[in-house]
Amino acid sequence: MSNIQALNPKKTVYVEIITIVVYACALIFIMYYHEPWFDEAQAWLIARDATIWKLVSSITHYEGHPPIWFLILMPLAKNGVPFELGLKAVNFTFATLAMGIFIFKAPFPRLVRCTIPFTYFFFYQYGVISRPYSLMMLGFVLSAWFYKDRNEKPCRYVAALSIICGASAFGIVLAAGICLVWLWEIFDQSVTLEKLKSFIRSKKFSALIILFIYNILLVICICPFTDTLGIHVKYVNSYIIRLLYMFVMAPADAICSDTFRYGLINISLNVDCICSIILGCLINITLYIVTKIYKKKALWIVPYFVFAVFSATVYFYSHHIGIVTMFYIFLFWCCLSERPEELEIPYSIIKLFYAVSYKIFFRYCSYILIFTILGTSIYWSISASKNDIFLNYGTGRDLSSFISNNGLDRLKIMVAWLKTVDPDTGETYVDYNYLQGIPSLAYFNKNIYYNFNNGINNECYLTHKIDNDGSSMKKFRSQGYPDVLLGYVDLKFIFASEINIEDYLLVKVSYGNMIWKDKLYENAKCVYLRKDLLKSYPYMSRAEMPIIVN
Repeated sequence: MSNIQALNPKKTVYVEIITIVVYACALIFIMYYHEPWFDEAQAWLIARDATIWKLVSSITHYEGHPPIWFLILMPLAKNGVPFELGLKAVNFTFATLAMGIFIFKAPFPRLVRCTIPFTYFFFYQYGVISRPYSLMMLGFVLSAWFYKDRNEKPCRYVAALSIICGASAFGIVLAAGICLVWLWEIFDQSVTLEKLKSFIRSKKFSALIILFIYNILLVICICPFTDTLGIHVKYVNSYIIRLLYMFVMAPADAICSDTFRYGLINISLNVDCICSIILGCLINITLYIVTKIYKKKALWIVPYFVFAVFSATVYFYSHHIGIVTMFYIFLFWCCLSERPEELEIPYSIIKLFYAVSYKIFFRYCSYILIFTILGTSIYWSISASKNDIFLNYGTGRDLSSFISNNGLDRLKIMVAWLKTVDPDTGETYVDYNYLQGIPSLAYFNKNIYYNFNNGINNECYLTHKIDNDGSSMKKFRSQGYPDVLLGYVDLKFIFASEINIEDYLLVKVSYGNMIWKDKLYENAKCVYLRKDLLKSYPYMSRAEMPIIVN
């Protein structure tokens, strides 16, 4: 116990121990019920079926993610560890380690340290859902912990920043901003020849050079090819709206509002939007005051500015909002861990604070604000966890069981491709390479879809290459009619009028629910069996057509 108490010598740490144990147990419990969705399955399939060379020379250019997460999964995936067990074990390790360090080492009040791990992003979105953001959580926590000694021990601080970079392109951008501020501090806001010579001879220079080279390699790995799907995605909101969101509304959404869902920013004049804008402005004002007092304005402004511009210009999705939350935790931790000798408290704040009436007012306002922020986020965690227990998140587990139990994997299964309609123009967009069925494919040790990846058995991941003309699909005409359809396949495109959906019977509908905070977005995957094969499967009957209600 003495070693544990050494982590926090001022008081016993029984509460902290109980907190991390409860966090770990709750995570395991919800993870058990959670069905991995497309992004989770895709990462595992890449780690299982791709070579390291193909990963860094091709796949990451289409994925947009650095190779680190896939490399971490590879030892388990390539050695036969079951899909869900291996994926969740890795994510559990990173999330629990990150929150354990936070609980024991963060310079916040005990109530805050023992509550934040159960908030939505730190528990559900990046804890239960297994993606590289759990790795980013660990990177931010370690970077904040090592921040105070960054000049004396630069190697470990840079190593922590490298974890953030390796987790995501967003991490590369944020770490670049953090390092720019650090460089400015090293030169004491002025560059002279003497300072430059001293810097080059220091460990800081060596550490930063290594980090720079590492990030150049990561950027080379994720630089998209011309046929990468991600760079051709059309945004619903304009660039100006996205930029406005990042600077005004994202700070609020990262804490306790909800205006960005499924890639769509709610910018209409309703209660949610207005409250988000007001709260976002209050958060920015608070950040300005706090970072001014603790002389950390640059550490807030520079990294967040480059991150916001990158997000508005390149890409940003709902699940990325939690990165803002991580950065805020990092920022406040750095402020408190490196308290200046003299706090730069604005005179107006001093006047308000020492006025008795204002002092009481701000005290109660701060209590209400903290309760609202933490309470709302924990409510989202509870709501999302409850929905994950009682409803399917993804459809992979259900569909794979149905296909396997009925022996359909021995038949010719054709999967549907992406077809979307532009809500503004009504124009139909088709990508014949973006195929369904990835979540269910992760439960099989080979490719069971004969029109996927040219039927190659040992490549089960989606390449994210654009195929607008369908040349990759038309060649399957020579292989005969499919026995099973997964999704609503446009048979006419391949077989003309020879066969159509009426020649198939809907035998299975699997429902999934994209869970976001306290919201549900239902989706369905359908399985059709060719009617002339029903005599071999007499126990199969017609399934009800799906009715999707969001």
